[in-house]
Amino acid sequence: MSKKKDLVIQEEIDKCLRYFSEDNNNNNNNKSAQEQLLRLLQEVQITLDEPIVEDSINGTRIRFTYITTISRKGGGKDEAVIKFQYMKEIPVDYSKVPLELRHNITAASTVNDTISHNNNNAIEEENTIIESYDELEKGIPTLCEVLGLLKKIYFMPEDFSNRLVVDRIHKLRDMFSKDEILTFPSIDLSDNAGLIPI
Repeated sequence: MSKKKDLVIQEEIDKCLRYFSEDNNNNNNNKSAQEQLLRLLQEVQITLDEPIVEDSINGTRIRFTYITTISRKGGGKDEAVIKFQYMKEIPVDYSKVPLELRHNITAASTVNDTISHNNNNAIEEENTIIESYDELEKGIPTLCEVLGLLKKIYFMPEDFSNRLVVDRIHKLRDMFSKDEILTFPSIDLSDNAGLIPI
């Protein structure tokens, strides 16, 4: 049985609210948008299944895939559930991010002869391990990112031959009003992430 991770938690909500504080031009509008988003997030549940992590054939990218489930409680009963496949690719330079992580840093440095060289290797090995975890964390979706991708899908034109995509757009528009979706943060379009209807 796969574990599910709830994405609508206080830490993630706080990160989303920082999005509004970045734009200080109109504080009254920002405050009302923040309040509306907070109210909305109390009714929304977004869960992620365990990820599938794949390496590219040429070893230059890692692809993360999460089954993402979005639901909203309205009028005392659960509305329809919408499922997407969240996918993100991040570039990886394996000369800096190793495939194998050593558990014992000092054991890795005993290969060298001099004590000073050993200490330098131990420090480099420790930094490399930290870098590796940082790289993998880039593939974990944030609440802001998922909301931004939903906002992008919401405003997509319906001129697709793929009926599944059109169906998900309709379900999303039934789940959220235009005013509600406008409170969602926008995402950087250069981000290598997307939501694919399933």
